[in-house]
Amino acid sequence: MEGKDNKIGSAKSYGENKPKRNDSAVVIFLAVLAVLLALGGALLLRQFLSAKYEAQVAAIEINELSAEKRLLLEQLDEMEIKYARLSAEYQEMEALFAAERRRVNQLRAQLRGEGTTSSGSIPNIADYRQKIQELEEQLEAYRLQIDAMENEKQVLSSENAQMRSTLVETTARNQQLESENKEMEQELEKASILTIANLEGTAIRERRRGDEPTTKARRTDKLRVCFNINQNLVAKPGNRDFFVRIIDPNNIVLATSPENTIEFEGEDVQFSIKRTVNYQNNEQEVCVVWDQEEKFEKGYYNVVVFFEGKEVGYKLFQLD
Repeated sequence: MEGKDNKIGSAKSYGENKPKRNDSAVVIFLAVLAVLLALGGALLLRQFLSAKYEAQVAAIEINELSAEKRLLLEQLDEMEIKYARLSAEYQEMEALFAAERRRVNQLRAQLRGEGTTSSGSIPNIADYRQKIQELEEQLEAYRLQIDAMENEKQVLSSENAQMRSTLVETTARNQQLESENKEMEQELEKASILTIANLEGTAIRERRRGDEPTTKARRTDKLRVCFNINQNLVAKPGNRDFFVRIIDPNNIVLATSPENTIEFEGEDVQFSIKRTVNYQNNEQEVCVVWDQEEKFEKGYYNVVVFFEGKEVGYKLFQLD
């Protein structure tokens, strides 16, 4: 009986241990599940954090892109203003600057329309930066060209001013020389004018033994006028005309014809005798004689000698 009881006891004991193995499996399962859940949660957290980081990076890049675009747009705005000023200042290059302004406006329109694409990628802002750099270099080239033109203009202006100054000085000098030449010519003309000395008017009485001077009107047969032409080394040698004018006491010019006139001080005056002298720069005596059929009047006689329209001698004498 004891043997049976032992068997029965053993069977009970086995049956009591069986549920314990099932509990262990559940625990293991739950542990594995917990590990899997932990791994999945960690993976999801990692993905979430990665996505959040990428979103933050993308936001930073978008902000940086926006700031970069603003700077580039400001550069383009400033560049257009500079071209507008250049067009207004240098109208001869207006067409050229207008073409550059169109390039600036076209690039600015493209830049304003840029943004993130549908895939979320950032556009290559470096291309715009490169194009703007090229526009800046072109603008700087125009500035250098304009500076060179301005420098050349200044040099030309300075040269023109110097030439004008030289021309003014030359003109003034020429005018001065002309004035000096005129003065020299006038002085030479004055110096070349023949002058006379020892002008005398004498009444002559004709006698068989020879003519003799007289102071009596009733004895006078003719009048003789003599003078000396002074030496003048400046005057040109050759024939010179002298005109003698004799005025009687009645203030009548003694003349053979009313047409015997010369110009003196803008008027035509009569002369009595014309004498042509071959002058050779040396002093020489000249005498002329006035003869008339009528008797000579008593009174004062005026004798005037003219040479080249100028009065060169005057003498007054009296007949009783």
